[in-house]
Amino acid sequence: MNESVQIPDRPRISVVTNDDGTGSVTVDGSTRTVKARDAAGAREAVLALVVEVAQQHGREVRVAASGSDGVRALIVAPDGSVEEGIETTADLVTGVPEATLSTPVSSAVSTAVSTSATAAATPAAASDEQSLTRRDARLLTARDFAESAKTPIRVLATEGMRGGMNKVGFRLAPGKKEQARRDRHDTIQRAFSGRKTIAVIGEKGGVGKTTTTYLLGATLGRIRGGSVLAWDNNEYKGTLGIRSLPAPSHDRTAIDLLRHVNEGPGQLSSADLIDFVRGQRDNKFDVLASQNLDGDSEVIDEQAFGLLHDTLSSSYRVIIVDTGNNSKAGTWQSAVAAADVLVLTTIVKEDSARTLASMADTLVAHGHEAKLRNAVTVMSHPSPTSYPDLEKRLTSHMGELTRQVVPVPFDVALDRGDVIDYDALSDQSREAWMKVTAAVAAGLR
Repeated sequence: MNESVQIPDRPRISVVTNDDGTGSVTVDGSTRTVKARDAAGAREAVLALVVEVAQQHGREVRVAASGSDGVRALIVAPDGSVEEGIETTADLVTGVPEATLSTPVSSAVSTAVSTSATAAATPAAASDEQSLTRRDARLLTARDFAESAKTPIRVLATEGMRGGMNKVGFRLAPGKKEQARRDRHDTIQRAFSGRKTIAVIGEKGGVGKTTTTYLLGATLGRIRGGSVLAWDNNEYKGTLGIRSLPAPSHDRTAIDLLRHVNEGPGQLSSADLIDFVRGQRDNKFDVLASQNLDGDSEVIDEQAFGLLHDTLSSSYRVIIVDTGNNSKAGTWQSAVAAADVLVLTTIVKEDSARTLASMADTLVAHGHEAKLRNAVTVMSHPSPTSYPDLEKRLTSHMGELTRQVVPVPFDVALDRGDVIDYDALSDQSREAWMKVTAAVAAGLR
């Protein structure tokens, strides 16, 4: 299709298809309905009617297609090819019947055929002339051959209405929501240099540090792959071991690993660490627990942190450190100093929010302003009850201090405080933790 040609506003066409196989095409106020076995059949029938109109006029026609993502401008050609219009849909809405705009829609007609052939034809002569010039100047190289490859086919939608349309032969790009999800996915998988440490910090219990640590590990593990460790670096007894899947053959902790490192012959291999960490199965990451609740009360100090961090960094690309609540503890301070990205956690409660703001002041006072600027604030809802004014204040304050504030909804699957089951999380919750993880990954260099 030629986008440079102005397509007349008339005829005014709007289309809609529904999951039950019904649909309609409205042309200049005159509506024809279709009835098919399913939504796919309705799409085909609706498209066929629009193509008839385009053939009658001997040119492309503009269409207002209403769907779950609103009204979209489309261009349908006499040969049946469909593209999204490059103009906005504001002018088309006036041509859409009110009933169409208010009807819940599962799908509508959209892009079907790529215009790569038309686009490629225009610069052909210039390309040939340039090629001859280059041959006169020098011999062609392997780079020239690689650059001659066609532009990769654009990624097509696989979700929602657009994904359904693509299953019956259309070629629609992802909608805004799907594209945003893909962008987050790509950010999590982005390449970064060296080994990275993420420190999840707070100065109060019950503000989501352990939950954040675990679900960062699970999301990174599932999307990015292995070589991810979540380490409970509580100077006394943390709860990451309780919230994670147990190891089938041992219950060793960071204290056991520290003793082994101190008494052992030298650096441990990844195979050696298997006897101290707890694999999280489908989540594809490992957990190093702190002391058992019924074990000793040995304290991990800054020297012990450094030794353990060096040992673990030799085997893991990403280490997520779950800290305790005491910002004056050497191990807490060491985790902050070692971190490439800080994750500040709070729940939407006044006391927790004030503690978080105070901790931000502490970070600045100790020379960590740059790390605070690159930090991510995770703002979790501890119950279905919301406090919009507090959430607004908290988002405004921490949004000025940290790179991003990400809200996380309440999820009953996490409310019990038991082993975290990623598959039991709601879709909304998983999406929020993907946003958290993408925000953290964006800060890794």
